[in-house]
Amino acid sequence: MRSSKKTLTLRDCLPWLAGTAAGLCYLATRSYFFNFDGVACAIAVELSDWKHLVHGNHLGYGVLGWLFFKLWQIVGYSGTALYCLQVLDSLLGGASVGVFCSLLLLVGASPVAAFLASAGLAVSYAWWFWSLEAQVYMLGCLFLALSARSAFSPKPDPVRTGLWQALAILGHVGHLMFAPACLYLLARSSPHGSARKAWKSYALALGLPVLAAYILAGLLCARPTSLEDARVWLLGSAALNLDKSFSWFGGWSWVNLGDWLRMSLRVFTDFVELPPDLRSAGWLLASAPVAAGAAGVWLGRDRLSAGALLWLGGYALLYTSWQPHTIVYRVSDLMAVWLLVALLASSSPWRTALLAVWVGGAGFFNWTLLIEPWTRPESNPAYKASVWLNTVVPENGWVAAFNLDQVYIPYFGQRKPLNVRYYEGRLPVLAERIESLSKAGEPVFATSRTLEEAWGEFLRSYELVETARSPEGVALYRLASGEPGSRAARAGARVRR
Repeated sequence: MRSSKKTLTLRDCLPWLAGTAAGLCYLATRSYFFNFDGVACAIAVELSDWKHLVHGNHLGYGVLGWLFFKLWQIVGYSGTALYCLQVLDSLLGGASVGVFCSLLLLVGASPVAAFLASAGLAVSYAWWFWSLEAQVYMLGCLFLALSARSAFSPKPDPVRTGLWQALAILGHVGHLMFAPACLYLLARSSPHGSARKAWKSYALALGLPVLAAYILAGLLCARPTSLEDARVWLLGSAALNLDKSFSWFGGWSWVNLGDWLRMSLRVFTDFVELPPDLRSAGWLLASAPVAAGAAGVWLGRDRLSAGALLWLGGYALLYTSWQPHTIVYRVSDLMAVWLLVALLASSSPWRTALLAVWVGGAGFFNWTLLIEPWTRPESNPAYKASVWLNTVVPENGWVAAFNLDQVYIPYFGQRKPLNVRYYEGRLPVLAERIESLSKAGEPVFATSRTLEEAWGEFLRSYELVETARSPEGVALYRLASGEPGSRAARAGARVRR
C-alpha cells in the first residue's frame, strides 16, 4: 500500500530557506538610524497610549507592536520597545521575502530564478534598510505579498485575495492601490460572465474587515469626542499642520514625477548621496532591475506581466502625487519589479546568471556603503547628543526641541522637550513659557545643534550660558532671562562662559 504522505522537495523548502536567510540577516544587524515615526511609536507602545497606537493611516502596526512588546516583557525582557519593534520589522521583512518566493514559484518561475529574485528583493536598499527600522511599512508588505500570492495564482480566490489585502490596508492605507491589479487578475481568471461575482466577493472581503477594524479602533482606542476629532484621526498624516487642516503633501507636477522616477531607481540602491566615483556604479546597479522588469513586460505580454504593471501603476497613481520623494512608500513596488525580473530570468540560464551577479554585487554595494554605516551609533549625531543630554541636563530641566529632537530628547535623553514647533507664529507665547519655567526653577536649555536650526535666531535673543560640551563638540546652553527681540537677536548671541 502506497503512503499518502507527500515528500518535501527542495522546491517546497525554498520559500522557507529564502525567508529564514533574509530574516537572520536582518536580525544580525541593528540600525541606529532611528526614524522619527519609529521612535514616536516606541514611546506610544511603552506608555500604552492607545489613541496614538491606532494611527488613522496605519491602524495595525501600533497594536501589533504593543502586543509584541508585552510578549517580550512576559518572558522577562526589560529593555526598550524600540528594539522590540526593530526585531519585529526584521521578522516581517524576512517573512515577506519567504512569501514572495512562494509567489514566484506559484506563477512558474524556475526555482533558481525564484530564489535569486527573492534574494534580490532582500538586498534591495529600501527593503533591507526598512527591515532594520521600527516602521509600519513591512507589516503591510507581508500581507500584500500574501494577497499577491492569491491574486496571481492561476485560479485566484477572490475572498482570500480581499482578506489579505484588507490586512495590508490595516498595515497602511496606501495598499488600497493594489486593487486595480486584483480586479484585473480576478477578471482574467474568472469564467465568462462571472467576473462581476468575483469582484463583489473580493470587495466585500476587502471592505468589511477594514470598516469593522476602524469602527472598533475608533470606539475603543481613538475615542474621538467630535466629528472634527474623527476627521483629524482618519486623515492622519494629511492633518499634520498645527491647525490640523487637510494638507496634501505633493500634488501632480513634472517636478514630482521626476522625483518619483528617481525614487524608482533609488529603492534598489541609493546612489544620490554617494561620492562621485561610486555614483555611476550605484546608478548602473539601480537601473539593471528596472530595465529587466521593463523587458519582462515587453516580452511577456501576458496576464502576469499585465498584473505586475497594474500593480506598479496603481501605486504610482498615489505616490507620484503624495510625497514622491519619500523612499519608504516605494518598498512594495520592489515586489512587482522582482516578479517581472524572475519571470524573465527563468527563460534562459544566462539571464539567471546575470541575476546572480546582480544579487552579489548589489548586496555587497548596499551593505558596505548604505547599510553598515548605520549600524554604528556615531553615524547618528542626534542620537549621540540626546543620550549625552541625560548626563548634563538636570531632571527638572527642559531642552528646546525641533525635528528629531522632539522624540529623541524624551526617549533617549529622558528629559522634557520644549517643542518649539508648536509656537510657530506665536513667539511671545513661547517667551512667556520659557520665562514661567525659569521662574518655577525649571531651567530651559538649548544645544548648539538647535541654534543652527530655524529657531536659532529666536533662542539667541536670550543670554546663553554654556554649561557643557560633548566629546563630539555639541555645546549645551542655559537660556538666561532676557527679552526676546532685543539687541541680541539682531547682533547675535551673547555667550558667557
